[in-house]
Amino acid sequence: MLSFKSSLLTFALAVSILSASAVAVEPNESELTRVREWTAAHLAQGAAAPPYAFQLDTASSNSFLPGWNHAPLPAAPQGWTGHTSAAPSGGMQVTHEYLLHPNLPAVEWRLHFKNTGSADSGILTDVNAADFVIDQWPMADMTLHYADGSQATPTDFQPRDSALPGKLPLRFAPEGGRSSDGVMPYFNFASKSGGGMIVAIGWSGQWQAGFSDDGSGHLRIQAGMARTHLRLHPGEQIRTPAILIMFYDGDWLRGQNLWRRLMLDHYSPTFNGKRVALPLAASGATLGFNLVAESNQIAAIENVAANALPVDTWWMDAGWSLGGFPEGMGTWTPDPARFPNGLKPIGDAAHAKGLKFLLWFEPERVMPGTALRRDHPEWLLAPAGLPEPVAYQKRWRLLDLGNPEALAWAINTFSGMAGEYGVDIYRHDFNMHPLYYWQNNEPQDRQGMREIKYIEGLYAYFDGLRANHPGILLDNCASGGRRLDFEMMRRSVPLWRSDYCWEPTGAQNIHYGLSLWLPQHGLGAVSTAPFDLQSGLGTNVSFAFDYYTADAPFWKPLDDAIETYQRLRHCFEGDFYPLTPWRAEQDCWLAWQYSRPDLDEGIVQAFRREKNTEQSIQVVLKGLNANARYAVTRETRGEVTKYSGAELQTAGLSIPCEEAPGAVLLHYQRLSE
Repeated sequence: MLSFKSSLLTFALAVSILSASAVAVEPNESELTRVREWTAAHLAQGAAAPPYAFQLDTASSNSFLPGWNHAPLPAAPQGWTGHTSAAPSGGMQVTHEYLLHPNLPAVEWRLHFKNTGSADSGILTDVNAADFVIDQWPMADMTLHYADGSQATPTDFQPRDSALPGKLPLRFAPEGGRSSDGVMPYFNFASKSGGGMIVAIGWSGQWQAGFSDDGSGHLRIQAGMARTHLRLHPGEQIRTPAILIMFYDGDWLRGQNLWRRLMLDHYSPTFNGKRVALPLAASGATLGFNLVAESNQIAAIENVAANALPVDTWWMDAGWSLGGFPEGMGTWTPDPARFPNGLKPIGDAAHAKGLKFLLWFEPERVMPGTALRRDHPEWLLAPAGLPEPVAYQKRWRLLDLGNPEALAWAINTFSGMAGEYGVDIYRHDFNMHPLYYWQNNEPQDRQGMREIKYIEGLYAYFDGLRANHPGILLDNCASGGRRLDFEMMRRSVPLWRSDYCWEPTGAQNIHYGLSLWLPQHGLGAVSTAPFDLQSGLGTNVSFAFDYYTADAPFWKPLDDAIETYQRLRHCFEGDFYPLTPWRAEQDCWLAWQYSRPDLDEGIVQAFRREKNTEQSIQVVLKGLNANARYAVTRETRGEVTKYSGAELQTAGLSIPCEEAPGAVLLHYQRLSE
C-alpha cells in the first residue's frame, strides 16, 4: 500500500483534474451528418421549421414568426450561435441560441424573450422550448425509454419503457418544482429497426413534456415550463428551459452510452478545460447531524491520518449551524458552543493532513425563528396549496433567488464562507418543494414569472460561486437526486444520488437505473462486508464509519477495499451495459459491466441477493475485441482466467458466488499480443 502522504491528495492539489477526452463509444459520420442537417433545417437563420412554438395573445408563433425581422446574434457565448426575431412594429423580441457539438451528434438550444417597447407586452402562453416532430422513424416503430426520478425509495431511477403505439398521448412532469423529483427529464425514442433520438430538458424547476401523434404517423415532441401565462414589462427579458437532442444509430443501449459520453464530455463541471476530480471521502455522518463539534471533527481527521486511510476528502454534513438541522436553516452562523472558533479550524485540520474539505449548506430553506426570517422577510416566499404529503412545510419559507438583493446576499455570504473556511467541495442541499412557493398569489398576467426569475437566479448563484472560487467543486444534493437536469449537471455533480441510502439492494437498483443516464454519481458504504461496500461504489464514494474511535475494527478492511477501488475507479466512467434485467426483488442476481475500450479493460459487478438459490450466473459481455484475449481477475481472491473476446461476447462468462447475499467484482484487461 502507498504511504499516507503519497496516496492522499495534498491541499496544493485540491483541485485535481481529469482528462476531458472521450473514454467510450465513438460517434459515426452518419450520426454527425444527421444532426448537422437537422440543425440547418430547424435552427439556422431562415429555417422554415423552428423546433419551438409559443402564443402571443391569441396568435401562434407559427403564423407570425416568418413575417418578423430576423438578424444574426451580434454576440453569443463561446461556441454558440443563433438569431433574433423582432416584431416589425417593435415590442416583443425572441432570440434563440444554439450549440452544435462538433464531435458528437447533439445540439442544444434555448430561447430568450425581451420586451423592447415602452408598454407592457401581450400575453405569452404555451411557451414550448421544444415543439417538433420526429419524422426520421415512424411512430409505430418506436419505444420510449425513460426513468423514474428520486423520491428516497429503493426503486429510485427505475428504468421504464413504453411502446408508443396505443400509449399516446403521454405527459410527464416532476413533483413539486424540482426537476428530477419523481421522473427524470431525459427520454430515449428508439426505433425497433435501429437508431433513435434522445431528448432532454434543461430546467431545474417545473418542466413538462408531452408526446403525441402528429396526425401523420410520426411523434410530436412538446416540452417547456409547465405553466406560462405572462406579460413582460418594458425592458424585461426572460429565458426558457434549454432543450438538448442527440441522434444515434444502432440499438437503444448504444444511444445511452453515446449519451453518457455527451454528458461526461460537455455537461460535467470543468476547471481550465478539464473535468474536476470527484472525491473519495471519509464522512463523519455516523455521529449524528447535531452532535458535530470542532473537537470531534478534528479528532476524526487526525484518526484518518494516523491510520493512513487512503481517502482524499473529509466530508462534514449538516448540523453545524446555530439551531442545528433542520431548525437552524436560515441562521448561517456556526454554533458557538460547538464551534467556538468557527469552521476554519476544521478546514485547516483537513488541509494539514492532505485532505480536501467538503462542507454542507442549504441556502434556500428558511425556518421559523432564524436570522433571515427576522431580518429580511421581504426576501422570503411563503407557500400555498401544499398537498397533504408536504403540508408540514407550511411554516417554512423560501429564499427568493429571483430577488436581486436576496441573490446578491446569498452569493456574497456563502462564497465568503467557502473562502473563509477553506471549502474545496461545496455541498448544496435543498429539502423543499418550491412550486407551491412560486405559485402563491401570482398575478393572473404573470403566471410563471416567479419561477423563471428564481431558476435564472439559481444558475447565477452557482455560476457566482464558481466565479469567486474557480476550482471549487459544487455538489448537487436536493434531498438526494432531485435536481438532475442537464443545466444543473453542467454546473455540479450528484455526490449523493438519493436519500434512500446505505441499504445495499436499494443502492444496486439506484446505481443501475441512474447509470443509464448519468456517468457521474455516487454513494458509498457504512459496512466493509463485500455485498454492502461494493453496492455503494461509483465515480465518487463517501465511506461513513466511526472515525472517532482510533482502534475500531474497520480500519484495515476498509483500507484494503479502498485500495482495490482506487485501482478500478476510472472504469466507472466507461460505457455502461446492464447484464441482467433491472429487478428490485431479493431472489435475483443483478449485474452490470463498465467497458473502457480506449484502455482495453473494464469491470463487472455481480450481486447475488439474499433469497437467490442459484450459486452462479452466466453473463455475456459487451464492447470487447473478438480477436483479442483477455485476463479476467476476480478481485479480493486474485483468481485469473483467460478468455478470447469472442468467447466472452458469445458463450459468455460464468460468475460463481457461494454466499447469499454476496458480491463479485471482476476486472478484465486485454493481454498483449
